Amino acid sequence: MGLISHIRSRRIVAQRNERAQGYANAEDAARVAAWQLERLNENWAYQQRTIPAYIDLVTSGRAPERFRSIEEFIERVPPITKRMVQTEMPRLTDPTRPQDFSFTTGGSTGEPTTFPFWKEEASNSVPDRWLGRSWYGVEPHDKLFMIWGHSHLLGAGFKGKVNARLRVLKDSLLGYYRFSAYQLDTAKLRHACDEMLRYRPKYMICYSSALDYFCRANEDRAPELHALGLKMALGTGESFPFDDSAEWVNRVLGCRCCMEYGSVETGVMGYSSPAAQGVGRFDLFWRSYIFEPGEAGPTGGRVLRITSLFPKKFPLMRYEIGDEVMPVAGDEGPTLTRVSRIVGKSLSFVTLSDGTKVHSVAFEHSVRTVPGVQRFQVVSRAGEITLKVVAPGVDERATTASIHALMHKIHPSLATAHIEYTDTLVQTVAGKTPMVVIEGSHLSPAESRRAG
Repeated sequence: MGLISHIRSRRIVAQRNERAQGYANAEDAARVAAWQLERLNENWAYQQRTIPAYIDLVTSGRAPERFRSIEEFIERVPPITKRMVQTEMPRLTDPTRPQDFSFTTGGSTGEPTTFPFWKEEASNSVPDRWLGRSWYGVEPHDKLFMIWGHSHLLGAGFKGKVNARLRVLKDSLLGYYRFSAYQLDTAKLRHACDEMLRYRPKYMICYSSALDYFCRANEDRAPELHALGLKMALGTGESFPFDDSAEWVNRVLGCRCCMEYGSVETGVMGYSSPAAQGVGRFDLFWRSYIFEPGEAGPTGGRVLRITSLFPKKFPLMRYEIGDEVMPVAGDEGPTLTRVSRIVGKSLSFVTLSDGTKVHSVAFEHSVRTVPGVQRFQVVSRAGEITLKVVAPGVDERATTASIHALMHKIHPSLATAHIEYTDTLVQTVAGKTPMVVIEGSHLSPAESRRAG
């Protein structure tokens, strides 16, 4: 272990252990609620003086200056919806300090949303993340093998090359090996296995679908993979594609399968419990967020609302994250510290005409970085790809050239993919706009014009 990794590991372990002590009373619902209410009121005292939406809420008498209970908070403060994030962000954001950076996500919808952050926000998730990994015996200095993506790796020009080199250098210093998840056919998954066996990591992190496909493509190499003695294999970023995915991970890799629950706007929120079978229960990090089970959702779970308990540039107040949860039987209160299941996003692989599988996150990391692109959608018909783009007012030829240049880095055939500029994307019957539409879906009848 190098000096940088050693210093980092010691710092993280100290933070993790301190946070772990705070979670010791998770089974005492009254003490959890009292702690959360205190943190909530501390944040609320500041928010009602600085954030326009909450200044109005208190001065109009619709919300109190201090909440007497979590139940009163839920009753008096309206939830933040995804549409409000896109249309009312200035009213919901702290104007007293400029943002240090922002993250943009398209998620599974292809509708990019940008969230502003202060740099200290990112550090809040660190102890929770490493606490969850410690449940599986993973330490910060352990070597990690990832099947993952990073938008820096698709950068163009001199700056793009520098950022890509810096990403590789940072990974090396941290003890990480990053194998690209953008393009995963069987041959590449077999090569990933070669690299993993050579690198000899202690644990593995992948997009959940990539982890499943890796195990299926390398089933015959299970004895070699078992010999690595992996502590865990972690799936994240999306739901597993099949009900038996966790079983495949255990059988092929010979280690426990874990899932991390989080999002761009929140960071990590929970980890699957090693005490449960497979990934049958998630323990939630309730010292960072209030987890509120709302009304029944369309897939049979309860709509999840999130409230942040630490300072944020964009505070999440009963924020509807877009997931549903299944509470553990017997858990009745207004908030949750664990759930039996999370019904989250399922991203997609697009299969090209030569059989290559391209993860949908590759399109998100490339198309959404092009200036002027507001929304996009990938339509796949028998391996032929059409990219529908909402980018009003752009120079279509220049924008098309930029998109093609980035997509060429994912797969050469995508450098000539059809690009259609439109103001209407395909929606589901529930009114959502999927990032990927597979052959057989009905396209919108709206007129589109093709860029040359």
